Amino acid sequence: MKLLLRRGFQRTVVQDRLTCVNAVMFRRVWRGTNETVLAYSESEALAYRVRQCDADPVDPFVVDPDHTLWQCGGEFLDVAGQLLELPPALEHTTFDQP
Repeated sequence: MKLLLRRGFQRTVVQDRLTCVNAVMFRRVWRGTNETVLAYSESEALAYRVRQCDADPVDPFVVDPDHTLWQCGGEFLDVAGQLLELPPALEHTTFDQP
């Protein structure tokens, strides 16, 4: 968790009202993409990457598969590590385009 915080992620506790599940959400917007890790427990987590314009910060539990650039589920450390190892999304760069 500390590694995510050092890499610019913000930590928030969120609740999925549909299933009444609490999760710890780590989220950052990086190079035009929204990167999110939802940790339900140490053994259950979901990580995904979507374009910033396709993210719904009000309901981070719902991810449209048509807009997902990358998604992975599994143990928290595994999915967080895989997300951090991803290269920048192809259409996004460090520099603003004119």
